[in-house]
Amino acid sequence: MSYKKIIENIRTFVDQEVQKGKKLTIFKRNSTPSNYFKKFNINVGLDKCKDIILQEETKIELGGEGYKSFSIVYPISDLEYVMDGDIILIGKEIEDISDRNLDFGMFILIGGTRISEKDRDDMRRFNFLSNGVEGFMIRTIPRRFWCRISEDLIKKDFSFEFFGNAIMYLYKQKFKDLIESIEILFINSYPNTINEFIETTSEIREQISAKWKKKIEEWKKRIDCEYDWACEICPYQEDCFKIKETLVERDLLDER
Repeated sequence: MSYKKIIENIRTFVDQEVQKGKKLTIFKRNSTPSNYFKKFNINVGLDKCKDIILQEETKIELGGEGYKSFSIVYPISDLEYVMDGDIILIGKEIEDISDRNLDFGMFILIGGTRISEKDRDDMRRFNFLSNGVEGFMIRTIPRRFWCRISEDLIKKDFSFEFFGNAIMYLYKQKFKDLIESIEILFINSYPNTINEFIETTSEIREQISAKWKKKIEEWKKRIDCEYDWACEICPYQEDCFKIKETLVERDLLDER
């Protein structure tokens, strides 16, 4: 399936959810993000907020064990299909949430005509987001998106509108001129909607999985690995990583 068809399916999905009576809000990216963040007295910046949020400091958890969650970053080269600056929320804004745990999904659509395959892989990693927003932390769990929001951050009127602006700002800071347009969709409070969105975007995950499987197979051949299990659960992962570093250094020496 082409990326055009995938995005058309997502647009249709959102329209159908509105017709079903789901709450939808659309925010626009703030034109002066630095001033916007200062207004809330919330620090936002690359690697400036390496917070560890303990359970007792947590006000809201997005996703996590026992809750529906997803995170998808989808970079494409056609800017026409990205509604630049739109932050779309299906569900409740932070101020309307009373539960401590919440089903949560996040879809980030990025447009850039100069994005390479390596750039796409780098854009799918969220660790810089976790270190980029004060009072916000992403917990690392395989195949699950899990975030913690501190009580202090909620007291500063943190919102999904703010979070969307922060994500756009951090992505633009991290990847500079590569990103020409960016759009974000958040879904919370509706587990069935999250399930249906996961199904709607299954082709994206299949494309990404196929690419990673190919890379893993090529890497295993290179180091003569005979194990069938995935790299992330391999007991020899650390040793394998050291071998990979050595091979990379050797390649650099050969290039010189």
